[in-house]
Amino acid sequence: MTSNTNSIGSNLWKLFVLRGLAFAWFPIPTIVLFYQSHGLDLEQAVWLKTILSLSILLLEVPSGYIADKLGRKFCLIAGSGVWLMGWLFYCVGSSFTAFAIAEILSGVAGSLISGADTAIAYETLLQLGQESSYRTLEGRLVAIAGVSEAVCGIVGAAVAEINLVYPFYLQTVCLVIYFGLALTLIEPKRHLPVANAQHIESLKTIVVDVFLKRPSLRWLILLSSTFSTASFLIVWLSQGYFKQINLPIAAMGWTWAVFHLLMSWASINALQLETALGIKKAFLVLVWLLAFSYILLGSINSIGGIAFIATIYMVRGLKSPLILNLINQQIPSTIRATVLSLNSFTFHLGFAVVAPVIGAIALW
Repeated sequence: MTSNTNSIGSNLWKLFVLRGLAFAWFPIPTIVLFYQSHGLDLEQAVWLKTILSLSILLLEVPSGYIADKLGRKFCLIAGSGVWLMGWLFYCVGSSFTAFAIAEILSGVAGSLISGADTAIAYETLLQLGQESSYRTLEGRLVAIAGVSEAVCGIVGAAVAEINLVYPFYLQTVCLVIYFGLALTLIEPKRHLPVANAQHIESLKTIVVDVFLKRPSLRWLILLSSTFSTASFLIVWLSQGYFKQINLPIAAMGWTWAVFHLLMSWASINALQLETALGIKKAFLVLVWLLAFSYILLGSINSIGGIAFIATIYMVRGLKSPLILNLINQQIPSTIRATVLSLNSFTFHLGFAVVAPVIGAIALW
């Protein structure tokens, strides 16, 4: 029994490493410059990210259902393999079409991984009898993602000064390692027997249950989607802002690092915020911080605006542990990945609707 517990427990450190590899986004701080070097403008850059969101939408919910039926490990392995193929198009491509194919494949990969990684983490804790520590675990996962983005952003910006495609080579190597490590994960046992008829639900039944019959879960997912869309837009808009204030490429890497270190710090302290204010007041504070940061950022066209971008990144760090913990508490093991994929689906749907509008406005 102890040996089995130790084996399943190895999932936790592996998931930490996998999260770091998944967010080793060397190209992101300079990706808009990379697009522009191939003749694309900001609107086309935003459209590529919209294509990414749309491709995720096509498989987001079915992939969660697949993860619940075929295994979360299966989806992580398949997703990382497809992701690797997509990133190779960036390594060798030079046109909008090639980059669009890369985004489509990355979207398929993202849909396979999304929900499956969170589900396998929560199920591992359930099997270890440590589910109460999930919020802390999620905070650490977000922190690791932020630190990885920070460090890789600095490195990526530095090598981008030599050649803008080099950061893509570095991330491709990380995806190869991700694929190999995903093969060693152990699929946790289901907390509730899959054979129990009332838990073998069709995808349609799950969707109806979540959005029509369970209002508290529905509103949590919609809140999560709103936060994610609003805070994720800044990743792409900030690069245009940096170019307007003539920030050097190397400095972009350092500001990217600071943003993600702040995001990591915020995610680790999410529990303290909830303890101090209560969950409802904590969410209200996050809403106001997002709103005022965007309003003030829109009225300032100087280096001082970086402070408001940093605030938005901190909101990104705080919202994930708080919301995902509440969502996970309300769903059974047998449909966890499906519901988490529904959560991700609403985010990408919101982004796909809002991003093209924002991208067009940014060119005015």
